[in-house]
Amino acid sequence: MPLLDAHLEQIALSSNAIADLPFPPPRIFTNALLGSHDITALIRDTEAHERALFQVDPSVKAHGSQRRAIRRGTTFPAESESESMASRIYSTRKNRNQSAVAQVLGSDMMEEIRRSAGTSSRGRGEVNVEVLLRGAEILCNVYPVPGAQEEIAGLRYRHEMITESIAQLEDRVATNTAELDSMRHSYDDDDEDEFSPALEAQSDALEVTDEDIERELAEIRDLERRKRALEERVTGMERDLGGLMG
Repeated sequence: MPLLDAHLEQIALSSNAIADLPFPPPRIFTNALLGSHDITALIRDTEAHERALFQVDPSVKAHGSQRRAIRRGTTFPAESESESMASRIYSTRKNRNQSAVAQVLGSDMMEEIRRSAGTSSRGRGEVNVEVLLRGAEILCNVYPVPGAQEEIAGLRYRHEMITESIAQLEDRVATNTAELDSMRHSYDDDDEDEFSPALEAQSDALEVTDEDIERELAEIRDLERRKRALEERVTGMERDLGGLMG
């Protein structure tokens, strides 16, 4: 008994010393670690692409460790839709340093975007709108957004119409410029040969006046103004879509 009493006394002293230590009271994070709470009870109702963010990588085999068991307890239950979504997300993850957009789009699409920016005919640093729209469609397939597909279709239609209008205006400006140059040459020839009887009838038939030239110049300026306005609209569409690549 004396040996047992000594041990009991030592245990009592240790217990009293531990009880006197200034431990802080339990807090929210401590309770969260101690309790096995389901994460679905802590957040609002989620969409399929949001649930995929909490789904473990389906390509990784499960281990029997306690840490993995605790982690599985905080994730969503496996669903066919969320598993498919997670598979698509993890299949594009080749570089952990890449942004989420780059991981979903893939290296091929990102390279195509860089090439289109480097070879854009409208100016350096501008991205091809059609390439951006295809990238937006890929993102919407992984992260569905209500109304996004209809918005993309509308933007594609507007871009096609504006591009066609710009091409028509460019052709019209080129035609008017050629006609104006021809009128100027004819006017200059008339000034040089105003005393030539052989060209008198031709100069009378042309009857090119300063008002005609001013009218043509005004029409060309109006067409160029409309062309710049359409190009600004296209640039605005590119800025709206450029946020996807960030």
